[in-house]
Parts: sequence; C-alpha cells; structure tokens
Amino acid sequence: MTATTSLGSYQLAEENGWPLLRSERGFGKVAIFLAAFSAAMATWCFSIGGFVAYYLNAGAGTFATLAGALLGILLVTLATLPMCAKYGIDSVVASRAQLGPRGSYLSLLLVYCSAMGWSIILFIYKGRALAELLISFGVLDERYRSWCVGIVGVAAVFLVLALIRKGPEYVRSRGPVIAVIVAAMSLVVLLLLVQRVGVAGVLDAVAVAPYDDAAGNWASALEVLIASNLSWWAYVGAIVRTNPSARTSLWPVVIGFGLGVGIGSLTGLYTGLVVEDSAGDPTSFLVSQGGVVIGGIMLVFLLIANIGTAMMGVYASSLAVRQLPGASRLSWKWTIFWVSVPAMIIVGFFANSAETFFTVFVAFLGVAFAPMCGIQIVDWYLLRGQRFEVQSLFLRDKTSSYYYVAGFNPVGFAALAAGVVTYIYLLDPVTYVYRPPFQFLTASFPAAFVSGVVYLVGALLFLRPSGIGGYGRTTAADTEADLSTEPAV
Repeated sequence: MTATTSLGSYQLAEENGWPLLRSERGFGKVAIFLAAFSAAMATWCFSIGGFVAYYLNAGAGTFATLAGALLGILLVTLATLPMCAKYGIDSVVASRAQLGPRGSYLSLLLVYCSAMGWSIILFIYKGRALAELLISFGVLDERYRSWCVGIVGVAAVFLVLALIRKGPEYVRSRGPVIAVIVAAMSLVVLLLLVQRVGVAGVLDAVAVAPYDDAAGNWASALEVLIASNLSWWAYVGAIVRTNPSARTSLWPVVIGFGLGVGIGSLTGLYTGLVVEDSAGDPTSFLVSQGGVVIGGIMLVFLLIANIGTAMMGVYASSLAVRQLPGASRLSWKWTIFWVSVPAMIIVGFFANSAETFFTVFVAFLGVAFAPMCGIQIVDWYLLRGQRFEVQSLFLRDKTSSYYYVAGFNPVGFAALAAGVVTYIYLLDPVTYVYRPPFQFLTASFPAAFVSGVVYLVGALLFLRPSGIGGYGRTTAADTEADLSTEPAV
C-alpha cells in the first residue's frame, strides 16, 4: 500500500493521522519510553494521588496507586498497541473498524475531551503556582488569587500554542527534560513532607474521607488510577505508530505510562494525607514549609513542568480534530488555536471549580474508554485474527469494508451503550457513590467486559452472517511489508 507516500510527506502524515510506512517510523525503545514517561509524569499526578488520599492511608494507598495504574494501562495496551504499531495508525483510525467511518467521530470526540481535560488541569496548576508565588512575595493580594489563576492559565495556553506550532518533533524532544523536572520536584515535595511530619507522620496519617466499607475504599482508589490511565487510549496510538515493532513498544509503554502515573501520583497521595485541604496540590505547602526561596524555586519549576505535557495534549486533540472531513484544509496554526478555545474559556472563568471538575472528569474517562477498550480487544483478538484492511480504514464511503450501515456500526454502538450503562450502574460518575459489586470488581473492568461480550455476540449473530464489517476477509493490503511489522503481541 502506498497511500501515505501519495498523500504527502511524513510531516503531513504526522499532522493528519495518515498511516506511517515502516521506513518512516524512527522511534526505538528508549524514545518510546521517554515519550510515554514524559507524558505521564505531569503535575496532574498530584490531583490523582490526592483523590486516593480520600479513601486510603499511605501504606494501602501506595499499593492501590501502583496496582491501579498498571491495571488501567493493561486495558489500553491490549486494545490499541498491537494494531496501531502494526499498521502505523493512531487509536481513532483503528476505531473505524469497530464503529464505522462516521461512528468513529465519537472516539474522536472522546480523544479531544480527554486530552483537553488533562491540559486544562495543567493550565490551572500553572495559574495556581504563579498566584502562590506572587502572594508569597507580597506582589499580589489574596483577594485577586482567582483572577491571577485564570489570567495565567490562559496565558499558558497561548505559550503552548506558540511552541507547538513548531511541530510534533519539537513536542517530543522537550518531553524528557520536563519529566526530569517533575520527578525532581516530586522528590523535593516528599522531602519537605518528611521534614514537616517525619516518616512516621506520613505513614500514620489517616484517609481524608473514607467509606465505612474497606473494600469500597480499595475499589475507589483502584478505580481512579484505572480510569486515569484509560485516558492514554489516544496517546498510546499516537506514540507507538512511530515505532516499527509492537513487541519493542510493549514494555516502554507499560512502564512509561503505567508506572509513570503510579509513581508520580504517590507525591499527591502523601501530600493529600498530610497537608489539610490540599487535595494533593502542593503549591501552598511549598512556600509554607520550604520558605520563600525554596518554595519560590519549586513553584517556578511547577510553572515550567507542565509545558511539555500540555503541548502533547493540544497536539493529540488537534490530530483528532484534523481527521474530521474538511478539517485538514485548516492550517496547523489555526487548528491548534480553535482546538484550544474551550480550554481558554474554562481556565479563564471556571478555574475555581477544578476539584469538582477533576472528579467528574476522571469518572468520564472510565465511562468512555473502558467500553471502547473491551470492544477493540474482542474485535482484534477474537474476530479479525489480528488483521485490518488498512485502505478501508481511510475510505469513507461504501467501498470501505467498515462502512456498515450509513457509516455507523450499530453493534458497536449497542456494545458501547451496554458498557456505559454498566459503569454508571456500578459507580455514579458525578457523586462517586457506588453499588455492589463495585467494591469487588471496580467499574472499568466490568464495563469493558460487558461491552466486549455484547460486541462478540452481536458480530457473530448479525455482522458476520450479513457479510458486513470485513469479518473473515483478508486482502493483500493486510500483509503489505511497508505497513505491517510482525505478529501482534
């Protein structure tokens, strides 16, 4: 297949989601790991860990944080890594096989909302850091804190836009430096915590607002990490498509994304337990405990640290939007601007609602991506024999094997709906109140399982007998050497 070379250059393929030829995929193990780790190791981890602090103490919370992070990346890895690495495509393109070319606009919307949601959290952190810094030096009155957070957050959006105009390679090259800064800052926060209360004080701190049921506390803590890491559904595809081997991408993705979020979230967990009303956010604590000089330095680090990850978030959102019909006619500069307008509005006017926004946002990730993962796992491993018709993924009319019914796969949407209903039944995404058997199963895994089963049954009963959806078919395009690499993991 020579679609990529006929459609344009490598840069155009990067910006528009076209498949990358094997010869164009220059990322090795180390590059994949650094890209994954630098995306994961952001200050949003403070909020994730702070959420765990509501339910578990330091000892139990540490195990739950690391375990939940690995469980979440397990689902995403199984669902996206083999197909995206094999064919050089991203996650949204891969979802066309299950949802149809028009139905995949839903996955595009999910990618946009998740990537921009995380970016909004990062922009709010930037605003808080500068506001705290100015207040500490007596430059800003406490009354104007919220104004400062909004203005700085919006300014940070424009800074990210100015940097991301230089293209995807610039985004990736800055990632490792940012990850080192966040890791160093997390270590300093931990040292300041120990200085304040001692190791025993951290270990003896009690959960902020636990349920009476121990199993419910464990499941809630696990779920926030699982749901958070499900948001890597978009990022994994965007990164591993640049590596020519699915196998060599596996552990860099698992360790970089999975343990990256898990380890980064521990600082937020311990801060949430020790610093009252912090919810894992260390900005005010840094100055009160470290003094103006040390606290000021760390807050400057906090301002810098989120730039790289926010750039990746805006890039992933823009890449998704450019797959809409006609969107590629917009220049890259205008695409990233319009994609970021909602973030400017939310950060500028609603930054004070960050805590409420975060809890609902994390639940949304599980509601949206867990069913999608279940469908893709069943489709790839059980129904398609780990093969796609690559050309059909990029055709939007009836000539595509994945056109289904008017561009939508009714079985795919029925399976998604079943998974969403399952998740919401087990865990209310707004109040975070659960129903049995959530405390034993979490919500994301049952939602993925139900969606997968519904899709499998629907495909076997309706799609395969009707001869639609490309099931049971293989073409020469499937084995084209330039796009495929090896048997999938």
